[in-house]
Amino acid sequence: MKTRVDVLLRDEAARFAFRFACDDCAHFAAAGQRCSLAYPPAPRREALEAPALELCKAYEMA
Repeated sequence: MKTRVDVLLRDEAARFAFRFACDDCAHFAAAGQRCSLAYPPAPRREALEAPALELCKAYEMA
């Protein structure tokens, strides 16, 4: 799902500790820098600096 990144999203992400990056997902193996579901490793934490953010529908918090 593509989401436009704007000032409001950045503010709310900081205020509510929004977790969206592969690095925070239960399916992501940090040691191998890859997803156990074989998705490409994106978005990463610096994605809030881009004009748009594509969120993974398989994201799970551990």
